Amino acid sequence: MPETSALLTDLYQLTMLQAYFDQGMNDTAVFEFFVRELPATRGFLVAAGLEQVLEYLETLRFSDAELA
Repeated sequence: MPETSALLTDLYQLTMLQAYFDQGMNDTAVFEFFVRELPATRGFLVAAGLEQVLEYLETLRFSDAELA
């Protein structure tokens, strides 16, 4: 998987990360993946590549420059 910046995420997730950090919460956090609305012509959603996404998230790190 190509290397990308950990900053390429939703601002809400970064805000929640900061809130957890400020509260000293270091346990595993659980977030949901959901779709608010399917396109009008779609009656279902197929999620593929979940193994690769989990691997990416498990190794995702912020660089010193990103933290600064």
